Amino acid sequence: MSAENTRNPALVVVLSILGILAITLVTGLFLMQKQDNPGMAPGTVLSSRQETTAADEFDPISWAREGAEYPPLQESENNDTDFVTDYTGNGVIPDSKPAEPVITKQPVAVSPPPEPAFREVRENAYWVQVIASKSVSTAEAIRDSLAEKGLPAHVMTQDTGKEVVYRVRLGAFDTKDEADNYAGTVRQIDGFADSYVTIAPVTRRIPVGN
Repeated sequence: MSAENTRNPALVVVLSILGILAITLVTGLFLMQKQDNPGMAPGTVLSSRQETTAADEFDPISWAREGAEYPPLQESENNDTDFVTDYTGNGVIPDSKPAEPVITKQPVAVSPPPEPAFREVRENAYWVQVIASKSVSTAEAIRDSLAEKGLPAHVMTQDTGKEVVYRVRLGAFDTKDEADNYAGTVRQIDGFADSYVTIAPVTRRIPVGN
């Protein structure tokens, strides 16, 4: 009798503790659910938690032994998978138009005007011989001096085979009278009193058709 009396109080204590824990657990779940969803009933909280636990704690080995049906897959509430990204910022998707080909106009080639055609004619003309020198610098200096006075002076080169002679002449003139007039003018200049009229060939360029 003493042993049974001792066990009964201990059992009562254990059951009391378990009851308190169960009440505390239910109260805590109720308070948590109430904070999350104030309008949901306590039974709904336990039911939803049991369903969630059953779905999450699926045991494939037990399912194979019992031949039970596999829990259905949960479909996502948002089934819209198509999306368009707008980079314009105004919500309007721009139409993509193919780029138009760029037409480059080729510049029109402008042909240069044809050069006038000439023919060379070699004929005799009248000249005024002023001086002959072996120095090209001397001949060029005299030519420049006469040209400054308005006279048509030129330097002509003649290779005699032994030496090169540079002649300063006035001309060319078409008539002897014109050559004589220039000869008289140049003879009045110091150092050129020996100037004389001579005939020498000249090459003229005459336009074709004349």
